[in-house]
Amino acid sequence: MVSDLAAAREFAAQWAGKGYEKGECQKFWTLLLHDVLGYERMESVRFEHRVAGGGFIDVWIRDASVMVEQKSLGVDLDAPEMRQGVLKTPLAQVWDYAEDLPRTEQPRFLVTCNFGEFRVYDRDRGGRRDLEGAPTFAFTLAELGEHPEYLGFIIDPINSRLEKEKQVSIQAGELVGRLHDGLLAQYLEPDAPETRHALNVLCVRLVFCLYCEDAGLFQKDAFYRYLKGVAPADVRPRLKLLFRALDTPVERRDPYDTTLREFPYVNGGLFAGDFEIPNFSPELLGLLLDEVSRAVDWSQISPTIFGGIFESTLNPETRRAGGMHYTSPENIHKVIDPLFLDDLKAELQAIGDAEGLTPRQRTNRYRAFHERLCKMRFLDPASGSGNFLTETYLQLRHLEDEVLSRLNAGQTAFSLAEVGASVTRVSLDQFYGIEINDFAVKVSEAALWISRLKANGETEMLLALGDDDFPLRESAHIVQANALTLDWNTVLPADQCSYVLGNPPFIGYSRLDGAQKADRLAIFGKVGGVLDYVACWYRKAADYMRGNREIQAAFVSTNSIVQGQQVAPLWRGLFESGIVLNFAHRTFIWANEASDQAHVYCVIIGFSYTERKTKYVWDYAVKTDEDTARDATLGRARRGGVGVRHEVNHLNGYLADAPDVFIDKRTKPLSAMPSMTYGFKPADGGFLLLSPEDRDEFLASEPDAEKWICPFVTAKEFISGKQRYCLWLPEITPDQLAALPKVRARVQACRQWRLEQVQTGDAYKLADRPHLLRPTSKFKEGIYIVIPRHSSERRKYVPLGFLDSQTIPGDSVSIVPNADIYLFGVLMSQTHNAWMRAVAGRLKSDYRYSSDIVYNNFVWPDAAPAERERIEQSAQGILEARAHYPDASLATLYDPDLMPVELRAAHRENDRAVEAAYGLSADSDEAGIVSHLFALYATKTCSTPGKCG
Repeated sequence: MVSDLAAAREFAAQWAGKGYEKGECQKFWTLLLHDVLGYERMESVRFEHRVAGGGFIDVWIRDASVMVEQKSLGVDLDAPEMRQGVLKTPLAQVWDYAEDLPRTEQPRFLVTCNFGEFRVYDRDRGGRRDLEGAPTFAFTLAELGEHPEYLGFIIDPINSRLEKEKQVSIQAGELVGRLHDGLLAQYLEPDAPETRHALNVLCVRLVFCLYCEDAGLFQKDAFYRYLKGVAPADVRPRLKLLFRALDTPVERRDPYDTTLREFPYVNGGLFAGDFEIPNFSPELLGLLLDEVSRAVDWSQISPTIFGGIFESTLNPETRRAGGMHYTSPENIHKVIDPLFLDDLKAELQAIGDAEGLTPRQRTNRYRAFHERLCKMRFLDPASGSGNFLTETYLQLRHLEDEVLSRLNAGQTAFSLAEVGASVTRVSLDQFYGIEINDFAVKVSEAALWISRLKANGETEMLLALGDDDFPLRESAHIVQANALTLDWNTVLPADQCSYVLGNPPFIGYSRLDGAQKADRLAIFGKVGGVLDYVACWYRKAADYMRGNREIQAAFVSTNSIVQGQQVAPLWRGLFESGIVLNFAHRTFIWANEASDQAHVYCVIIGFSYTERKTKYVWDYAVKTDEDTARDATLGRARRGGVGVRHEVNHLNGYLADAPDVFIDKRTKPLSAMPSMTYGFKPADGGFLLLSPEDRDEFLASEPDAEKWICPFVTAKEFISGKQRYCLWLPEITPDQLAALPKVRARVQACRQWRLEQVQTGDAYKLADRPHLLRPTSKFKEGIYIVIPRHSSERRKYVPLGFLDSQTIPGDSVSIVPNADIYLFGVLMSQTHNAWMRAVAGRLKSDYRYSSDIVYNNFVWPDAAPAERERIEQSAQGILEARAHYPDASLATLYDPDLMPVELRAAHRENDRAVEAAYGLSADSDEAGIVSHLFALYATKTCSTPGKCG
């Protein structure tokens, strides 16, 4: 969110000398917020919001903690007016409105405005008396036109309600983690599974009580007062009594026990059953009461965020894996917004904007929309702590509130009948989940109940419906089970389901345990051996959705499933069954609060059997670990989290706007070009390789060995320009070897190392040739092109180069022997690199170049002689531009922040030359290039539609 100076100037000019409070307030602030400030949460802005004490809030920017009292142009902002029978200044009016709200909703910033002048009051800097007549700052409309940043506090994330909820949730999670560890030490058998389960239940119950006492659902500080002054030895029995009371209707309790009278009957199963509770030490009791209870405003937590933090803080597996983490609401919205929420918001807005409707017709449309909200059913088959379900529930409640408010024209109502709405409400009963971890199930149930109670409080600000928060009469349906072996229809029949969504486990194919491999084998058979675990959820979802082809689905996934060898085994079968892709977020970093965690590179894919008319993809500038280190050094920020949306015609398994083709491994080039092979794998235990220091020391004592030492290049040395060497002995005779004792000693050490390896492996098989690296038959004398098999995704071009056969290539590079300058030019082009980015695998986010996928499947241009000559000249230009910087490594030359101007220009000329040979325009973007290459590949390989590759 960035303010727009040009828009600010236009806005100031447009509104100069204008402004009527009743008729133009909403238009004025809508344009100011949206067009000038770029405020992105316009749906949360409320106009003419009625408050319990009487009167209406002119503008409430709830998520920014801002409230505005608007007056007409020329009205004195210091002059009192009669309001509710009392003379009040504009500041007094807006201050009273703020204090009429629940404490957790009261805004920090108050603004008074008369279209020509703005006064801003920061309630964190003083009370009413302190600020009356002394605004924090003030400015005119004309000044705002030149300085839109004067209202920057509205778009500053630090001031947002969501940021505050995040910080409170993190603080609460850390404290609960400390409490959890302290309680665990008090159990008699802390390592027993039964103890872990009992402790987890205890923590969930305590958190629920803490939330209720701060949110006004219990009497104020009821839980704190219940335990305050109690001896530590008595806390355990007191908690047992409290939990039983919360699970018992009031009329069935002991009428003489006054200590529990103020606690309501909760129901819902949360407090059902007795579980082991340990003794509390004085320190633990102090932590619970003075830090966990009193120091945190639990009413401010975000159920979406806290559920994830809570589960990861208390789950020993996730704690071992890196501690506290959670899924951010922003990332959840990357799934739910395009899946259903954007369409629902647009539909609601269209009802309000529709022209020519009678009031009755508009009301009927609002009613129908509301009834549809109440009929939707959502399934998360990897629900974890319930954050996707929780955020979805909250968003549906927000939409419901908006509908009810519109039906009532912003007035306060006291029943659903008064607003003409159905008595049916959005309910937790609409939400279903499957989760294998029993504790996560408990956390998700509690998070969903808290989200319901929180949403009830927000609804009460709009409609005084008198909802009974307790006892809990509705509950989400979360089943503890392995989602990959369970029939999802037993949880929610497909014919009742609307949407499937979630974030299945991020486990790569090489890291699966035995049980997980068995799950995958049962779903895919042997063809699934290269698939990440998440692929199983796609196949299960597709099978489930056959029972209702109107279901729409979206999952967060590791990006490997749309790259390299995983694409065909997953997507070929799904596409053949009728699945289509409707939207996608291409690779981005999945936010993880654990700072020491490696980045997880993800995609989001929306799919169904029913094809959408309009399809979208989002592209991201992904920040790598290398970027993060560089940014810290340079003290700067780098864009990485905001996606750019594009409309596409079709999405294939590589998330490209191109035909459904599959790039399978190919042993020979599809086009008539030289073969590519890997370099030599040492398999030597390090005995045949030498650092520069090793080489110098070696030759100092055995100078005759120099003819047998050659430069050795791996991807790291090639890109960084570093030196390395190897003993190159294929032509050495026994007599020559005998005359070189240091060389012979290294060869013997290599033999011994190889003999100690697994007998079925390549190293062991080479023990009878200990003087040789693992051979490659295609390495020949002469010039060859070297291609690093792994390269940073920051680079627009994978750096290639020429070497001669006196330099021995290692197995982390691929080589094309006897290659010419034309081949180099095409491989260095944007066209080939775009193909590589589309089909190559990844190591994290780095490119993994392979001959059998990338090179052998690449369709070369049918270049005319003149086109070929142009490519040769432009390729030579790249080499000449590099030669201007003989001391610079390829890593430096191809760093996008450091790339020399002349090298960049040489590449652009080479790009144009190659694109011309393909018949592409000079301004082709990468998406267009990839689509063209996939079309060429389809033409060259497809014998029948859908049978490509």
